[in-house]
Amino acid sequence: MASNRDAVNGAFAISSRPNGSDAADIPVTKLFANFVSTVKLDVLGSTLRTKLKEVIIDYIGVTAAAGYSVDSTPAICKAVDALGGTTGASTAITKGKHFTPQYAGFLNATFGHSLDFDDTYAPGTLHAGVTAISAALSQAELLGVESDSDRFLLAVAVGYEVTCRLGRELGYEAYSQGMHNTATAGIFGAVAALAVLKKLKSEVVEMAFGFAGSKASGSMQFLFNGSHNKRLHAGFAVHDAFICVALAEAGALGATRIIEGNFGFLNAYSPNPNKDLRRLTEGLGTQWEWLASALKPYPACRMTHGFIEMAGDLANNSKKEVTSITCALSPSNFSVVGQHTPNKVHPENVVDAQFSAYFQTAYAWTYGSNTGVAAYNRLKDSKIHNLCERITCIEDSSLVGFGSWMKVKFVDGSETQRNTPFPLGEVEHPYTRDRVDQKFFSLATQVYGEDNAIHIRDVVDNIEKHTVIELMDLLGKEASVF
Repeated sequence: MASNRDAVNGAFAISSRPNGSDAADIPVTKLFANFVSTVKLDVLGSTLRTKLKEVIIDYIGVTAAAGYSVDSTPAICKAVDALGGTTGASTAITKGKHFTPQYAGFLNATFGHSLDFDDTYAPGTLHAGVTAISAALSQAELLGVESDSDRFLLAVAVGYEVTCRLGRELGYEAYSQGMHNTATAGIFGAVAALAVLKKLKSEVVEMAFGFAGSKASGSMQFLFNGSHNKRLHAGFAVHDAFICVALAEAGALGATRIIEGNFGFLNAYSPNPNKDLRRLTEGLGTQWEWLASALKPYPACRMTHGFIEMAGDLANNSKKEVTSITCALSPSNFSVVGQHTPNKVHPENVVDAQFSAYFQTAYAWTYGSNTGVAAYNRLKDSKIHNLCERITCIEDSSLVGFGSWMKVKFVDGSETQRNTPFPLGEVEHPYTRDRVDQKFFSLATQVYGEDNAIHIRDVVDNIEKHTVIELMDLLGKEASVF
């Protein structure tokens, strides 16, 4: 048993099992740092390579589309310029090759998260790719010939893994404290990706993690007015990861035991009583938990995806007039997308609509589930507005993850019910490669043109024969609707 003094000085305070067994001898931060510093290229088997290429292709399409056309992009770019972020030679996707590395990473991650179309990891309720890939792209481009494409892939995989494992232990419970797991866990994944590319020693990685614990942030308060904060969370994480790594490399002293300590990341950021330090650290480098990440078929909060899929399918098979729709989701998901508040029932901006089970269900029922970002052109649509009035969201504690069910009652007195335990894209309900390409081209073609979009896809699919610099030269082509 640790003494009170030991506890104040950072002794581990989290039980590794729900039954309270002692985990004080598990040096989580050191184990993570050692994993990052010693992981070998030979872990990149066919399964990892295939998944990595799919998520990178998806990331590029989503990021390019947002950089090209999202409403918040001009103001964010203007701020970066004002801060001196345009004085370098790094690439921001669709914005050229004149940014400092940290601001290129900041913009790419912000764009990548702006459409809420980036991949998700259900056990951690977060988006891991947007920070891991953004950090790795900027660092690999900066290193140039000093780093090959295989090390870039490895860095992305490790960045994902660190973020997902931490997110799993944070759990849904972190949201009850107003924490956004994508950002708070994502900075650790971004640090890991940078460290793999720079081949940092474990002692340096540990210090960089120590600083990341003080920079980890992301408030869920954005839900109350549909602010741009959420889009920026991923960007902040990547930008600050560069700072953390630079400080560690320069010899600054970071906090130790930052993940598992009494005042460390897991204790401070989530009240989850079932944190499991053995699960957190077991199988690092051999069991890749991030492979459970899912690509998103719809540009909306993942918690709404079951409703989008069910509403689109049911409406397509029934032309009867609807009396009411009941949407059931877990209590945790209800708190994010299901509350009966004015900005949920009748959202007036894109972010609010992305986080509205009412709008997403009504839109999919009225116009179909496969219209992509065009959905947000109908925020004032009277048909959607009227149907939202007939939708009720309820909590069902038996639902887990992103599972949901829907009951529809019709004017003629009939009713139907549908259950979706795993929305499209999860391992149990997979998003096939043809869908990956279809989504990519629907987003990237408008930005780069058909021929260039095909070339970008092919470069990623054969990244072993190319360099990240070649890829970034293609992605940096300046394009904007503004």
